[in-house]
Amino acid sequence: MDSRKIRLTFLFVLMLMILPFHAAEASEFPFTVYPVPEKGTILKWEKVNRLLPTGKKFKVIDLETGFYFSVQRRAGNKHADVQPLTYKDTAVLKHLYNGKWSWRRRAILIPVKGKMLAASMHGMPHGAGALQNGFPGHFCIHFAGSTTHKTRNADPSHKLMILKAGGKLEDYAHHANPHQIVQMYLLSLKENDPDLMKPVLPEKGVERKKLLKTGKGVTAIHYDIRGKESKKHRTFKTVIPVKTVIYRENKGVEKTLIHITVARLTPWSAWKISKVDLGR
Repeated sequence: MDSRKIRLTFLFVLMLMILPFHAAEASEFPFTVYPVPEKGTILKWEKVNRLLPTGKKFKVIDLETGFYFSVQRRAGNKHADVQPLTYKDTAVLKHLYNGKWSWRRRAILIPVKGKMLAASMHGMPHGAGALQNGFPGHFCIHFAGSTTHKTRNADPSHKLMILKAGGKLEDYAHHANPHQIVQMYLLSLKENDPDLMKPVLPEKGVERKKLLKTGKGVTAIHYDIRGKESKKHRTFKTVIPVKTVIYRENKGVEKTLIHITVARLTPWSAWKISKVDLGR
């Protein structure tokens, strides 16, 4: 027996030894990983609507982990209402939300005709569902220009997740006004995603580390940014009050008025959050 046959025989035996273990492992954790690019293409809903018509099956790739699963678009005229194709696809989706259904948004990529489309999803089954997949309903995928069923407005969390998937968060933050800066910080807490607040924090230092920790234990937040929003600010510093209801893990509900200080160095500089007074 030549050396090549010996190597092939050894590999075959090794595979027989390994496969049962991985088969059992896959039954518990049926995940498939996709090589994730740095960013996707942000495409308007009107174009996406034609690329992904009702009935279309496609992959959904989680930006953070690379885990992907397959879905079918079932409905939706301002965004895509989709269902996981199989029980395995449902298991992957549920794992992304730590085993619990959730309204929290996640940045995703969708491969279509040689492009990776930037999008956002939540993980909460609602409404009707027709597929035998263990998912009691459908969930929503938003693209640039998508709106919600009830308000017909763009969902701010979905908007930021789409920018994240498209690698445009930094650019958005650089041109944002103080109210938009504050909203990025608050949505970061709401979605439990520090990436949403990083572009609006000081680049380094103790205050940055402190602010990144403010979302720890937050399970939900409702907020009302007070004062008028203005695109033209001639000042270099402004304090914006925010009425909040914050739900923290094992701590219950906190109703408080917080004050967020936003500052910049020059009239051409980007606004950054310099201080958050939680009002406790």
